[in-house]
Amino acid sequence: MRQRESAAGVVESGNEAGLAEAGEVRKPVVVLAEDNDDARRVYGLVLRHFGYHVEEACTGHEAVRLARTVRPNLVLMDIGLPGLDGWQASRVLKSDPITRGIPLVAFSARVDSSADLGERASFDGFIRKPVSPSDLARRVGAYLELVEPICAESDDPTPRPTSS
Repeated sequence: MRQRESAAGVVESGNEAGLAEAGEVRKPVVVLAEDNDDARRVYGLVLRHFGYHVEEACTGHEAVRLARTVRPNLVLMDIGLPGLDGWQASRVLKSDPITRGIPLVAFSARVDSSADLGERASFDGFIRKPVSPSDLARRVGAYLELVEPICAESDDPTPRPTSS
Protein backbone atom coordinates (compact mmCIF):
# COMPACT_ATOMS: atom_id res chain seq x y z
CA MET A 1 0.00 0.00 0.00
CA ARG A 2 2.80 2.36 0.83
CA GLN A 3 4.29 1.82 -2.63
CA ARG A 4 1.03 2.95 -4.30
CA GLU A 5 0.74 6.00 -2.05
CA SER A 6 4.32 6.98 -2.84
CA ALA A 7 3.77 6.48 -6.55
CA ALA A 8 0.62 8.58 -6.47
CA GLY A 9 2.48 11.32 -4.63
CA VAL A 10 5.26 11.24 -7.18
CA VAL A 11 2.77 11.48 -10.04
CA GLU A 12 1.07 14.48 -8.42
CA SER A 13 4.37 16.23 -7.70
CA GLY A 14 5.60 15.69 -11.27
CA ASN A 15 8.95 14.33 -10.01
CA GLU A 16 8.42 10.79 -11.23
CA ALA A 17 11.60 10.57 -13.32
CA GLY A 18 13.92 11.73 -10.54
CA LEU A 19 12.59 9.25 -8.01
CA ALA A 20 12.49 6.38 -10.47
CA GLU A 21 16.14 7.02 -11.36
CA ALA A 22 17.08 7.10 -7.69
CA GLY A 23 15.35 3.73 -7.30
CA GLU A 24 13.05 4.99 -4.57
CA VAL A 25 9.71 4.39 -6.34
CA ARG A 26 8.70 1.92 -9.00
CA LYS A 27 5.13 2.35 -10.11
CA PRO A 28 3.30 -0.98 -10.35
CA VAL A 29 2.83 -1.90 -14.01
CA VAL A 30 -0.58 -3.08 -15.20
CA VAL A 31 -1.33 -4.39 -18.68
CA LEU A 32 -4.92 -3.42 -19.45
CA ALA A 33 -6.34 -5.57 -22.24
CA GLU A 34 -9.67 -4.15 -23.42
CA ASP A 35 -11.01 -4.00 -26.98
CA ASN A 36 -13.51 -1.19 -26.39
CA ASP A 37 -11.56 2.03 -27.04
CA ASP A 38 -13.64 4.19 -24.69
CA ALA A 39 -13.54 1.68 -21.83
CA ARG A 40 -9.79 1.17 -22.29
CA ARG A 41 -9.15 4.92 -22.21
CA VAL A 42 -11.34 5.47 -19.14
CA TYR A 43 -10.02 2.53 -17.12
CA GLY A 44 -6.44 3.35 -18.15
CA LEU A 45 -6.91 6.94 -17.00
CA VAL A 46 -8.36 5.74 -13.68
CA LEU A 47 -5.44 3.40 -13.03
CA ARG A 48 -2.92 6.10 -13.94
CA HIS A 49 -4.67 8.52 -11.61
CA PHE A 50 -4.21 6.04 -8.77
CA GLY A 51 -0.49 5.75 -9.47
CA TYR A 52 -0.15 2.77 -11.79
CA HIS A 53 1.90 2.62 -14.97
CA VAL A 54 -0.53 1.26 -17.59
CA GLU A 55 0.31 -0.49 -20.83
CA GLU A 56 -2.76 -0.84 -23.04
CA ALA A 57 -3.67 -3.69 -25.38
CA CYS A 58 -6.74 -3.98 -27.58
CA THR A 59 -6.33 -7.64 -28.62
CA GLY A 60 -5.35 -10.88 -26.90
CA HIS A 61 -2.25 -11.17 -29.08
CA GLU A 62 -1.13 -7.69 -28.06
CA ALA A 63 -1.74 -8.47 -24.37
CA VAL A 64 0.45 -11.59 -24.62
CA ARG A 65 3.19 -9.63 -26.39
CA LEU A 66 3.10 -6.85 -23.79
CA ALA A 67 3.12 -9.29 -20.88
CA ARG A 68 6.18 -11.02 -22.32
CA THR A 69 8.11 -7.82 -23.01
CA VAL A 70 7.03 -5.55 -20.15
CA ARG A 71 6.68 -8.24 -17.43
CA PRO A 72 3.94 -6.32 -15.58
CA ASN A 73 2.91 -6.73 -11.97
CA LEU A 74 -0.62 -7.60 -13.12
CA VAL A 75 -2.62 -8.22 -16.30
CA LEU A 76 -6.22 -7.00 -16.30
CA MET A 77 -7.88 -8.78 -19.24
CA ASP A 78 -11.27 -8.52 -20.87
CA ILE A 79 -12.75 -11.88 -21.88
CA GLY A 80 -14.21 -10.79 -25.24
CA LEU A 81 -11.02 -9.70 -27.00
CA PRO A 82 -10.85 -10.10 -30.78
CA GLY A 83 -8.66 -12.78 -32.34
CA LEU A 84 -7.17 -14.46 -29.30
CA ASP A 85 -9.88 -14.01 -26.65
CA GLY A 86 -9.18 -13.46 -22.96
CA TRP A 87 -9.56 -17.15 -22.08
CA GLN A 88 -7.11 -18.20 -24.78
CA ALA A 89 -4.64 -15.41 -24.00
CA SER A 90 -4.68 -16.31 -20.29
CA ARG A 91 -3.89 -19.96 -21.08
CA VAL A 92 -0.97 -18.85 -23.30
CA LEU A 93 0.39 -16.62 -20.52
CA LYS A 94 0.00 -19.29 -17.82
CA SER A 95 1.77 -21.90 -19.97
CA ASP A 96 4.76 -19.64 -20.70
CA PRO A 97 7.60 -19.83 -18.12
CA ILE A 98 8.28 -16.10 -18.63
CA THR A 99 4.73 -15.01 -17.77
CA ARG A 100 3.18 -17.81 -15.70
CA GLY A 101 3.84 -16.02 -12.41
CA ILE A 102 2.13 -12.79 -13.45
CA PRO A 103 -1.30 -12.47 -11.82
CA LEU A 104 -4.06 -12.51 -14.45
CA VAL A 105 -7.37 -10.91 -13.54
CA ALA A 106 -10.43 -11.36 -15.74
CA PHE A 107 -11.99 -7.94 -16.30
CA SER A 108 -15.40 -8.47 -17.80
CA ALA A 109 -19.14 -8.09 -17.48
CA ARG A 110 -19.32 -11.78 -18.45
CA VAL A 111 -17.75 -13.12 -15.24
CA ASP A 112 -20.00 -13.07 -12.20
CA SER A 113 -18.00 -15.08 -9.66
CA SER A 114 -15.01 -17.30 -9.12
CA ALA A 115 -17.32 -20.20 -10.00
CA ASP A 116 -17.40 -18.84 -13.57
CA LEU A 117 -13.61 -19.20 -13.63
CA GLY A 118 -13.70 -22.77 -12.29
CA GLU A 119 -13.36 -24.69 -15.54
CA ARG A 120 -11.01 -22.14 -17.03
CA ALA A 121 -8.59 -21.82 -14.13
CA SER A 122 -6.05 -19.73 -16.01
CA PHE A 123 -7.19 -16.52 -14.27
CA ASP A 124 -6.17 -15.72 -10.72
CA GLY A 125 -9.28 -13.63 -10.05
CA PHE A 126 -11.88 -11.36 -11.58
CA ILE A 127 -13.21 -7.84 -11.51
CA ARG A 128 -16.72 -7.38 -12.89
CA LYS A 129 -17.44 -4.42 -15.15
CA PRO A 130 -18.74 -1.84 -14.83
CA VAL A 131 -16.72 -0.86 -11.78
CA SER A 132 -16.31 2.50 -10.07
CA PRO A 133 -12.89 4.16 -10.22
CA SER A 134 -12.27 3.76 -6.49
CA ASP A 135 -13.34 0.10 -6.53
CA LEU A 136 -11.12 -0.62 -9.52
CA ALA A 137 -8.10 0.92 -7.79
CA ARG A 138 -8.92 -0.88 -4.53
CA ARG A 139 -9.32 -4.28 -6.22
CA VAL A 140 -6.16 -3.94 -8.33
CA GLY A 141 -4.29 -2.89 -5.19
CA ALA A 142 -5.63 -5.91 -3.31
CA TYR A 143 -4.45 -8.30 -6.04
CA LEU A 144 -1.02 -6.67 -6.01
CA GLU A 145 -0.77 -6.91 -2.23
CA LEU A 146 -1.37 -10.66 -2.47
CA VAL A 147 1.81 -11.07 -4.52
CA GLU A 148 3.97 -8.33 -2.98
CA PRO A 149 5.39 -10.33 -0.01
CA ILE A 150 6.67 -13.08 -2.30
CA CYS A 151 8.34 -10.58 -4.63
CA ALA A 152 10.16 -8.91 -1.74
CA GLU A 153 11.78 -12.23 -0.76
CA SER A 154 13.02 -13.05 -4.25
CA ASP A 155 15.50 -11.56 -6.69
CA ASP A 156 13.09 -12.41 -9.52
CA PRO A 157 10.98 -9.28 -10.22
CA THR A 158 8.05 -11.29 -11.58
CA PRO A 159 5.15 -11.30 -9.08
CA ARG A 160 3.92 -14.69 -7.92
CA PRO A 161 0.37 -15.29 -6.78
CA THR A 162 0.05 -16.64 -3.26
CA SER A 163 -1.64 -19.99 -2.91
CA SER A 164 -4.80 -20.14 -0.88
